Amino acid sequence: MPTTHQAIRPVSIDLLRAWQRSDKKIPEWTLENAAMAADRYERFLLLVAARPGQPYAPTRDIDEMWHLHMLSPKTYYDDCVRVFGEVLDHDGGFGKEAEEEVVLKEVFETTAKLWQEHYGEPYVTDRTDAMTNCWHDCVGRCWHACSSKK
Repeated sequence: MPTTHQAIRPVSIDLLRAWQRSDKKIPEWTLENAAMAADRYERFLLLVAARPGQPYAPTRDIDEMWHLHMLSPKTYYDDCVRVFGEVLDHDGGFGKEAEEEVVLKEVFETTAKLWQEHYGEPYVTDRTDAMTNCWHDCVGRCWHACSSKK
């Protein structure tokens, strides 16, 4: 299973266990998919912390783990304050309006570029990571909530 190779662990709960207990799993995911998604989510948080002050757009797998993390609100709060100094807000409403889609795509492309620069690998590895394939389209609507204010 992949692990985040950083000095700081941005998530203090076991996201894989949370995924295993979840009633709302992505049907085609295996335990290996979930482990990779948990690792990518932690790396996403580290990227946001490393490059604050701009919006970020999560992929489908990252967003799935983000939702699981938020289901433990005290832990989510404590983790965010420890990593960012404030709560990393998540508002799934952006991108619903047609005029917002252009901005969303730009933010997603910027996130992909920053990911490539920071980690030396593509942000989107297959169609299940893509911005618009989220089962409830929150990946396609939540970019601005992923912004850091530092």
